Amino acid sequence: MVVVLEAIPMFIARPIDAVAGLFPDRAHAEAAVASLLAAGFAPFSVRPQQPDRCRLQDWGRDTTIMNLYLEGRQQGHVLLIVPAGRADRERVGRLLSHHHGHAVYHFTAAAVESLSILV
Repeated sequence: MVVVLEAIPMFIARPIDAVAGLFPDRAHAEAAVASLLAAGFAPFSVRPQQPDRCRLQDWGRDTTIMNLYLEGRQQGHVLLIVPAGRADRERVGRLLSHHHGHAVYHFTAAAVESLSILV
């Protein structure tokens, strides 16, 4: 399932087995979601809510990334989280980057990998 997180009135736990990235606006995020659906990923859920209520639960050693996402949200960017295992991470990362996704990372239980350089 592809989940678009524009602003969340609840805490969001650190993703596990997922790719996350920021988009400059909703239009770019929606284009990325359309590409993910066309590539065979499952339908998605969009939850537009109040940007000033965005909170992320403490992400431990990945707090720098959490803060980057929070800052992006405060500037009006859209956070997209796509469940993706190791085998799909690069394909998802490329699709997000192709649609102007930035701060694109793949999260596992034990590590995080930057995918922002994928083209």
